[in-house]
Formats: sequence, structure tokens, C-alpha cells
Amino acid sequence: MHHIWVESPHRKETQYDRIRTSSHRATADGVRRIVLNRPEKRNAISTPMRTEILEALQEHDRDEEVRVTIISGAGQCFSSGYDLTSGGLMENPPIYSAPGDGQWTRQATDSWFSIWDLAKPVIAQIHGYAMAGGTELASACDLVYMADDATIGYPLFG
Repeated sequence: MHHIWVESPHRKETQYDRIRTSSHRATADGVRRIVLNRPEKRNAISTPMRTEILEALQEHDRDEEVRVTIISGAGQCFSSGYDLTSGGLMENPPIYSAPGDGQWTRQATDSWFSIWDLAKPVIAQIHGYAMAGGTELASACDLVYMADDATIGYPLFG
């Protein structure tokens, strides 16, 4: 199962298929957290997970008590990139893109760019690896905070 964990300062638990929103770690300063929670897969981002990240961010943006969202990863890294093992990368994407060559790239890029349309800042808190899709998610955030052990970018093949 694909999960992100969302920490909410003032909300009751909201149920998604792959997200848990809770108030048990509330902060008084308006900070809300999203934790990519698939450490056994190094937080590989599937299409359903990407959809839920974007839905959670939109929910945070509408919440008057939230001032900023911080996205981080559970376990040893932020994200190893897109989950290429789950299949269906174009099944129910969060953003529509015209079919044809480049459809996957356009809809993936457009979905992350939608973060720029939010009124409240989003911070990526990176430790370990942030590869490919993890790099794209971090790049779409307003601020990226990297630990000393962080590596961000695209793996080389060939």
C-alpha cells in the first residue's frame, strides 16, 4: 500500500486511501506536515500517492489555520523517485494532459507545477536521496531544506 502521512495542527483525522491526516502532533504555529511513508520502497511515488499529495496540499491551502506545509520522507530518504514497479503510471493521473508523445512527462510536470499555484508556502525537507520524481517534487516547492547527507538529482543510466 502507498502512503503519505499528514500531520495537521487543528484538524480531525481525514481519511484517504493512502493518506492519514491527524491532529495528535499539533503545532501551535500553523505548520502542517506531509510525510511520504513508504520507507520499504524508499518512498517511491506512485500515481495514487502523487494525487493524494496534491489533494492534501490543496486542503492545507484552504485551511485558514495552516500557514506552511513541510514535506519530508520516512526512513532513509526523501524519495527514490517514481514507482516504476506499480504499473499504471498513466492510470487516473491527477492532471489531464493531451494524449500522444510526451503525455506522461507533461502531466507529471504540470501536476507538480500546480504546487506553485498555492497561496501558502510548501517546504521540502530532504534527507538521503531525492531522485527523479522526488527531485521534481522538491523543485516545485517554494523552499528546499537539505540535510548534509542529502543527494538530489537524476540517476545516470548506461
